[in-house]
Amino acid sequence: MKRIKNLLSVVLMALFALSANAQKEVKVTSDVPYCTDSPSQVLDIAEPVNFGSEGLRPAIVIIHGGGWSAGSKSDPVYRNLLMDYALQGYVTVSVEYRFTQEAPFPACIQDVKCAVRWLKAHAKELRVDTERIGVTGHSAGAHLSLMVGVSSDSKEFEVGPWGEYSSSVACVVAGAPPTEIRGMKDTEFWPIGYVGGNKPPMLLLQGSEDPIVRPELTDDFVNKMRKAGSNVDYIRIPGNHGVAFDAGLEITKPASDAFFARHLKNEFANQKILKMKAPEGGGRGRFQAVAVTEKSLPDFVVYRPANMEAATRRGAKLPVMVYANGGCMNTSIHQEKMLIEIASHGYVIIAIGEMQNYPHDRREASTPASMLTDAINWMEAQSKDEASLYYNRVDMDKVAAAGHSCGGAQVLAVADDPRLKSYLLLNSGMGKMEMAGASAKSLKKLHAPIIYMIGGPSDVAHGNALIDYKSIKKVPVVFADMTEAGHGATFAQPYGGAFAQMVIRWLDWQLKGRAENAPIFLQADLKEFPGWTMEAKNFK
Repeated sequence: MKRIKNLLSVVLMALFALSANAQKEVKVTSDVPYCTDSPSQVLDIAEPVNFGSEGLRPAIVIIHGGGWSAGSKSDPVYRNLLMDYALQGYVTVSVEYRFTQEAPFPACIQDVKCAVRWLKAHAKELRVDTERIGVTGHSAGAHLSLMVGVSSDSKEFEVGPWGEYSSSVACVVAGAPPTEIRGMKDTEFWPIGYVGGNKPPMLLLQGSEDPIVRPELTDDFVNKMRKAGSNVDYIRIPGNHGVAFDAGLEITKPASDAFFARHLKNEFANQKILKMKAPEGGGRGRFQAVAVTEKSLPDFVVYRPANMEAATRRGAKLPVMVYANGGCMNTSIHQEKMLIEIASHGYVIIAIGEMQNYPHDRREASTPASMLTDAINWMEAQSKDEASLYYNRVDMDKVAAAGHSCGGAQVLAVADDPRLKSYLLLNSGMGKMEMAGASAKSLKKLHAPIIYMIGGPSDVAHGNALIDYKSIKKVPVVFADMTEAGHGATFAQPYGGAFAQMVIRWLDWQLKGRAENAPIFLQADLKEFPGWTMEAKNFK
């Protein structure tokens, strides 16, 4: 560390209040050379001083954007990021590099990889764990971050000092990442040229209306990396080039924090979200929604508003829906477009099955109906835990259970749970069958309004659902039939299609008391739902 101490650098001591009796202290050392070929080859370091682990610490390398020809580590957004991650317990390094007007490609790639090697060379003095270094950047910085991650075996980029150390990293977060230039002949300077299955975990953040980095190119890179076997998380949300820089941070910043915590920290005492994504950009409702894996509920996906505080202002609480999947399987990915759309309208949904990035990216298996009860129990406990995000924000007096196909049978298997206030069977019905622990006898367990949503005569569940509808005598029941939908309904359509909108109208009526929706179901007022028919009975 003598080399650093002898530098004429600016050392800032920033004090941040934690409470009346405790403070976090961060030491910042600026403009440390990591190479001597150019004045541009400098970096800033932010070190946690009086908090966090006494042993080796994780580190994050930040690479600024600017089209490889502009920008600075001193830009406020990168300076704030430097401090923010240091306050989270990381040794944080922010890197300058040579612009293309000073040195052409691949000089900038070589520089940032040299900065990583410098960090490893000084790991002992900085108390950095060289196996727990992550890298992040935006735009051009995202490109360089990805190149650090994917090209660790490419010797042509390992130029400069500290050659005895590797530039490999443990994970990468890339916002608005240029992965290729369409029409280019050479790919050695671009991430698309390094697709493979042995790369570090990555999180890519992309705006769906980005005019600079074309979303379809990012989509293509992600798909190719996943098919090759790499671990890639992907969040594509509405927005332009700044979704991970100056817009969209409500989703992208917590996702980045959770990603780094998962891959760089050995302890997860304060990390409750293990994984996050935003299918369909978070839905079209009032509250942009996310899908998350909770540390205490790893075998489920929770679909909810991204900002729970904003969604529950003025004392409002969100209704809850538990969801069972088609085939009684442990994956909700085939219905996630619908589920994220429902959540964006102010609901918390707990769906059976570990989160997936794409269908069949892990082994899938059947599940017991009792997992629906497990989900309700978990949320009930969360609603009473003052340390939980869901404390005083969910309404356990307004809980529904829904399921598709075999998942509908699972709903009937637990129908006697007194906490359930509504049931939704999508392309499902028992008839004279026995399945998933349910049969026609299960209909006697019903104690709340139920709706069957069916896809017409071609839906294999149509006949059974009609038998159920006719046999239910005591509780209010609706038979909603989208006659041309088939057994797959509209789940594959954007935002879950018409089935999602019908579910929202039902839940808004049954759980939020919006009586203006009643004519849809009681009077077949279907002007907004062409192609549907509706029957109802037992309503007072």
